[in-house]
Amino acid sequence: MLSAKDRVRKAHLAIMQHPQFCRFSGVLACGDVTFTDELPTAATDGWNVRYNPEFVNGMLADDATLRFVILHEGMHKAYRHNKMWRRLFEENAKLANVAADYFVNTELHYADTTGFIKMPDIGIPPSEKYKGWSVAQIYEDLKQSGEEIDDGFDEHDWEDGGEDGEQEAERGKEIDRALRQGEILAKKIGKGTGGKDGMFGDLLHPKVDWRVVLRDFISETCRGRDETTWQRPNRRFLADDILMPSCIATKMEELVIGFDTSGSCFGGDEMTRFVSEITRIVEDVTPSKVHVVYWDTEVAGHQTFDDGQFAVQNLKPKGGGGTDGSVLFRYLQQQGIKPQAIVQFTDGYIDNWGSTDVPTLWAITSSIKAPFGTTIQVEV
Repeated sequence: MLSAKDRVRKAHLAIMQHPQFCRFSGVLACGDVTFTDELPTAATDGWNVRYNPEFVNGMLADDATLRFVILHEGMHKAYRHNKMWRRLFEENAKLANVAADYFVNTELHYADTTGFIKMPDIGIPPSEKYKGWSVAQIYEDLKQSGEEIDDGFDEHDWEDGGEDGEQEAERGKEIDRALRQGEILAKKIGKGTGGKDGMFGDLLHPKVDWRVVLRDFISETCRGRDETTWQRPNRRFLADDILMPSCIATKMEELVIGFDTSGSCFGGDEMTRFVSEITRIVEDVTPSKVHVVYWDTEVAGHQTFDDGQFAVQNLKPKGGGGTDGSVLFRYLQQQGIKPQAIVQFTDGYIDNWGSTDVPTLWAITSSIKAPFGTTIQVEV
């Protein structure tokens, strides 16, 4: 018989190879996994996970049930429940635990379509009512109902999960990177298109109007603005012997729009909607020049439009190779192009994102989040 430690390792490997749940691979690698008799079942502080060996080889003797519990702890980590909902714990610890478990178990139950995982005989059962609800919404509903509720099968170390600001930020970044890597792995293995099947939906696919974010980014980052200069005194104040600067109107010079032409994102409905929206914004901002650059593993095409004359019917896409998100930034450097902002349109399945000091907005058709800049998810 395998030890509890070996069974957990085996379950981790099975999850990594599963076409859907492989997206948990990076999250499961965050923090330490330890085994102790000091707790009855399992626990997480939002980073590390602990298991009772007897619980693993007893109640979780079935592999599918063990995988469920491992993914259960992984969901708590991915959604950073110990950090996000500490205020609920401080108000009512038991209710907060139950609400978090309702959320996790319901998400896992409806995500599994192959029988890869199985809910243990103990714990908070999945609830059709709470499908799509947040932990806070479930908590408030439970509080209003006043019903007696059993505990879950694991413990949430809300107090032990306390982190200083720097450690908290670093762990958040690490989990975020793990989620993105998991989405890329799921794409490569062949299951799904990002988070469109619901897994990690409110993490990687936030419910925001991408049009508003796009318009705010371009308008606030790029719109021509007035700057003051002391070299040209303001004449209105000279008669009163007051020296004040005058204003000089400045205009946005260059905007770069990069298009990933390596995959299915180019030419689809999302692309049409995106270009239509950005055309209206560019007409408002009227930059002196818009550079449209098509890239895959290299720059495949470069068009320029003067004085805001950007239109979908004039685009001439080229490409069709792999995906290297860094090529656009290198190309701009080589060409001496120094835009005020960059907007990148892509499906997000990028191994090398590159880097730049220029304000960058990523318009992504999957649920993947870019490692820098501002990300919006573009949907029809």
